Amino acid sequence: MKKFLLNYSILSLLFLLVTFSVQSQGVTTSAMNGKVTDENGEALPGATIVAVHTPSGSTYGNVTDVSGFFRIPNMRVGGPYKVTVSFVGFQSFERNDVYLTLGQTFAINVTLSEGVTELGEVVVVANRNDIFDGNRTGQETVIDEQAINSAPTVTRSIGDFVRLNPLANIQENNDGFTISIAGQNNRFNTIYVDGAVNNDVFGLAGSGTNGGQTGVQPISIDAIEQFQVAVAPFDVRQSGFAGGAINAVTRSGTNDFEGSAYYFWRNENFAGKTPTDRENIDRTKLAPFTAKTYGMRLGGPIIKDKLFFFVNGEFQRDETPQPFNVATYGGDATPQQLQQLADFVRTTYGYDPGGFENNARTLDSEKFLAKLDWNISNNHKLSLRHSYVRAENLEARNSSPRFIGFLNGSEYFISNTNSTALELSSTFGNNFSNKLTIGATIVRDDRDPFGDDFPTIRISDGDGSIELGAERFSTANILNQDIITVNNEFEWFKGKHTFLFGVNFEYYNVGNLFIRENYGSYRFFGGVDQFLNDLDPQGNPISSRIERSYSQVDNIAGDGSSAIAAFKQVLMGFYIQDQMQLTNNFRLTAGIRMDFPIFLDDVPVNQDFNQNTIPLIESFGYDMMGAETGSFIKTQLLFSPRVGFNWDVSGDMTTQVRGGIGIFTSRIPLVWQGGAYNNYGLNIGGGRNNNEPFNPDVQNQWPGDIDPNNVIPSGQIDLFAADFKLPQIMKLNLAVDQKLPGGIIGTLEGIYSKHINYLRYQNLNLKPSEANLTGGADNRPIFDDDDRIDDKYTGIFLASNTDNGGYSYNIVASLTKPFRNGLSATMSYSYGDSYTIFDGTSSQNNSQWRGYFNQNGRNVEGDPMRSQFAAGHRLLASVSYKKDYAGFLGSEISVIFNGQSGQPFTYVVGAFNNDFINDGGFDFNELAYVPANAGQINLVETTVDGQTYTAAEQWEILDSFISDRKALDDYRGGYIDRNTDRTPFEAIIDLRFLQNFYIDMNNGKRNTLQFSVDIFNFTNMLNQDWGRRRSLGFNTYSLYSLENDIDIDNTTPEFTVNDDIIRGEDPWDNDIIDNGFRSSRWQMQLGIRYIFGNAR
Repeated sequence: MKKFLLNYSILSLLFLLVTFSVQSQGVTTSAMNGKVTDENGEALPGATIVAVHTPSGSTYGNVTDVSGFFRIPNMRVGGPYKVTVSFVGFQSFERNDVYLTLGQTFAINVTLSEGVTELGEVVVVANRNDIFDGNRTGQETVIDEQAINSAPTVTRSIGDFVRLNPLANIQENNDGFTISIAGQNNRFNTIYVDGAVNNDVFGLAGSGTNGGQTGVQPISIDAIEQFQVAVAPFDVRQSGFAGGAINAVTRSGTNDFEGSAYYFWRNENFAGKTPTDRENIDRTKLAPFTAKTYGMRLGGPIIKDKLFFFVNGEFQRDETPQPFNVATYGGDATPQQLQQLADFVRTTYGYDPGGFENNARTLDSEKFLAKLDWNISNNHKLSLRHSYVRAENLEARNSSPRFIGFLNGSEYFISNTNSTALELSSTFGNNFSNKLTIGATIVRDDRDPFGDDFPTIRISDGDGSIELGAERFSTANILNQDIITVNNEFEWFKGKHTFLFGVNFEYYNVGNLFIRENYGSYRFFGGVDQFLNDLDPQGNPISSRIERSYSQVDNIAGDGSSAIAAFKQVLMGFYIQDQMQLTNNFRLTAGIRMDFPIFLDDVPVNQDFNQNTIPLIESFGYDMMGAETGSFIKTQLLFSPRVGFNWDVSGDMTTQVRGGIGIFTSRIPLVWQGGAYNNYGLNIGGGRNNNEPFNPDVQNQWPGDIDPNNVIPSGQIDLFAADFKLPQIMKLNLAVDQKLPGGIIGTLEGIYSKHINYLRYQNLNLKPSEANLTGGADNRPIFDDDDRIDDKYTGIFLASNTDNGGYSYNIVASLTKPFRNGLSATMSYSYGDSYTIFDGTSSQNNSQWRGYFNQNGRNVEGDPMRSQFAAGHRLLASVSYKKDYAGFLGSEISVIFNGQSGQPFTYVVGAFNNDFINDGGFDFNELAYVPANAGQINLVETTVDGQTYTAAEQWEILDSFISDRKALDDYRGGYIDRNTDRTPFEAIIDLRFLQNFYIDMNNGKRNTLQFSVDIFNFTNMLNQDWGRRRSLGFNTYSLYSLENDIDIDNTTPEFTVNDDIIRGEDPWDNDIIDNGFRSSRWQMQLGIRYIFGNAR
């Protein structure tokens, strides 16, 4: 069946390529349309419209139809354009300085007469306004060349510019920036460069970009001409996302040789001192570091008006400090004990774990891009682009107030990406156009532990934890991705109708070696004392347990293993659409898209599981939903109907009402589905063993020798329901744009989204609960994870769909002052809330399930609760002012203010040394029961900072803490929901200043020497107590902590109130962000640039 579908898909694709030809889903061009009439309003059929992109001489044109309508598709973005309209017997019309933005259909209605020719009032050209655009229906933001040049940026990352969309929420993790759009998962976006897929389709990078695990950007900002961030485009061409589509189009050469060389740098002298609210912490500068980025770009003609080139090369040599003061650590271990721990490992095993303070991340990268643009004729234009990105990253282990990480527990990562895109745009006669895009991307990622090979040591340490040895997810980790995309779009213009026929073909070939904890991961629940003092006769620490995965193919530890999970997928999409210009001022778009993924490889069969384990699972009442090893997801056809409209209310572009409703099919990380090819019981084995003495030899770990010729099924099983579907989301968008006095445009917009086919997980190896907690009001079920349905397997995780996945809503109110007289400004207020049954933040299916928040058990679907991607309130303001003076000088200052709600977090039961309900879940995400009185919680005596607190004294403190916080007080007498509280509101100003020195050349060109200053968190520079950003580990806060072991034989928990609460501290007092580029301390970057070839 799969071969039939694949053959059918390929034949369909070839048919469409031959008969029509198509466009990619990524937006790469602009368009122009309108109507030509005489003075009496009568249509002028056959009028000629010619638009010339003056920098390159690229010419586009068409003639009006019998109704006077015309459309010019597939036009190069930017400008300026010279537009000429002519008709026999009438004076010609001419307009210069027309600029086109990415994805825009520029409306130009012209009245011709024998005496004069005038441009209809509906057209606003000089302001380059893309808001009043008849093609626009849903929420979107275009970041043009002016905005790219003006926006403050230290990282030169996509995130620095995508943040200009009011619904974008930019955060930072160890891999760099993450982008959540409209309250959706950061992995549910799609990213296109020149129309070709540039997502990290496997889904390991939080940024969603190829190579993103290293923190490298997929392309130099100097190579980008424009961005478009589309949240709800009701055009069926755009798909593959639930959050947003990020489209980037690269620069092209022109008839003039133009280019730039640049150098940016920063060091410890360009940053503030330690941001802290604690009097016992000294404010200090960062440790010495250097970071520099340098490169060049050049574009020009090979054949004037015909063939152009553009090249860009960029080098990055970055160090990123990660300051940490051990005095802020909240665990039990003292600095002296941490030193004893490191000394013990060095002396006993000859292994240096490195330090745990001020470990700097490093990133070395090279980016190269070359592009050719060929005007074959006025009707046919070809573009070819190739880019190469290499990155070498030391993801240095950093410590925090709740975690101590030693340097040799870091990741060492090398990534190489080659990407090619070809685009052919054609027009045939006056009524047909076509765009074909072909893309190929090859990604090679190799993630390794840093330092010598050594097992992982994980020590529970009260309210903290300690880790040293190899980074446990890097011990065997290689990813190869080969991606081919073919997209084609054919348009037929028929009077008031623009008919669209399109096809999208994506092919993924993936090879992934991933053996977590391959060197052995030893856990010590008894703290540093257990590690140092509980030794076997040979002097090795006796662990609480070892956890390990291993290759059953060859039993080789590390990247040399052959246990690679390889699979291929095809994603097909077909779509049709009719864009109807029902009246001069009302446009309706209606279309439908059909997508279906085809997995070309079945999961290898595990007969033991199918024949023996499945009947056991079903005997406990679980529904397998057709899942088994040896087969995989059945091909599902997914429909995405959409309707959008745009109404220019009075026909003069002063009031615009727009909106639509439609379904969007999202891509999800292939790593989730790919887990089934890795974890089927015969490729990767694994388990855990209690009281295992520590063994430093990574090639001789528990459980000992494995015979590849006599494999015993073990490890984890990943399953997907046979009828599993890609997630879809329904989006409803309604907006009003209004011109206001002073050239200001006001917008009010609302979006409601509802998940369809959302994901849920179950652990089918977990026996149903046979006991509940006792001794208080908290009576949640408890489990016995040591008594599994089939003990051969550590977990059996089934992914399926639910229509109860959740929803989100967003509102935006904005004021925009388009660029004029050197000034541009935008201000917006937005509010967004998002609810899901789980957030899907992990790359591993077992962690997806373990990350559920549900007091009734993780196998219970539950109701949606607030997502960690819920944006809350956001106030965004962007102002730029540019002034030339004295004939040879120019200055520009740009300011971005971002005020937004703090990060959401959840109040939980602290169980750092235990699995609270013993179901195999994480030990930090059990929702807290909020007691209404002292009788509802079993508190026991505790000692904090040398002072003993009785149960009654702790209750008085806890009761007051709850009463002071509405997010807690509203839940008294019940279980709290996820993410009910937030860290404090953040208010950050970023600033950029440019000083230009103009140099007039004899050839009529003007060169520019430019100096730049970028300051991130200028707020903190103004006042050392401003600009605070805070983040809680795992976005959770322990209300109280478990002090005893709970199992089905001991069901009464004993708790103590969180030490920080007893001390009178707020949950976020010790969690000020002080690393990366979202730091609470200001950071400055200096730059110098030479620009040549610009016209005066």
